[in-house]
Amino acid sequence: MKQSAAVWKARVRELEAARKASMRGDPEGLRDLRNALQHIRITALALARRGIARKAKRIARCLARQTGLESDRRLLARIGRLGFLSPDAVTALAARWEKQAARGARRAARATDGSRIHRLRRRLARLARRGSGRGFERLEEARQRVDSALARSLEGRDDAALRRYRLAAGRARCLAQDFAALGLPAASAHADRGTALETALGRWNDLRKFRRRLVESREEAQLRGSVTQAAEIEHLLAALEQPIASLRAAAVAASRRTAQVVPMRRAAGA
Repeated sequence: MKQSAAVWKARVRELEAARKASMRGDPEGLRDLRNALQHIRITALALARRGIARKAKRIARCLARQTGLESDRRLLARIGRLGFLSPDAVTALAARWEKQAARGARRAARATDGSRIHRLRRRLARLARRGSGRGFERLEEARQRVDSALARSLEGRDDAALRRYRLAAGRARCLAQDFAALGLPAASAHADRGTALETALGRWNDLRKFRRRLVESREEAQLRGSVTQAAEIEHLLAALEQPIASLRAAAVAASRRTAQVVPMRRAAGA
């Protein structure tokens, strides 16, 4: 059996677990499914399976808006409990966002159990049986590129750099998990390192995107003539500036720690 077969088996297991959780309606099921598809894309690109990478990316894109909306709805509920918006404003926003979620539910269902994902599953199952050759070498090359991207901290860099760094941190975590599937001893520690950094950047990015949705909702309220609701959203937008700045600072600090970590070495005899 070729070396990469173990990696593909791990990706199949992750995809199936997330897909079943999503079909059960688990709260994080849809996001886990999108993450599994993104992991497949990263692995496929590293192992020169661009067709699989494209298929996984297309399906993940179908889920992106829905998972983002679910995240924003959870944040809205938390903000309502904390009293940053009046109950009437929370109810109005929740109702509009629920309608948007309902419109996207059919598209998400097709992505979860449609023909595209079933074709992808069959291709992954074949690779899990026979592998795809040069598994370790290709993963090692991909890891070196990611290590180079993470070798510099985010101190003094703009938001676009943070977003690129977040994607690189996600690739680092996924590749570390792929190495773990091959039995590389240091992989677990590096997976944890990538997860901590990705979490810090993800919290900043989630709140930033939530703010962007609020801006859209404020503009809609202004167009409808809902002056009170627009004013409340404007007040909340101002209140979010400091938390976003704090989360950004925490992400920059996490990048400094990551830049100081010694890169993962190649396993002896691998």
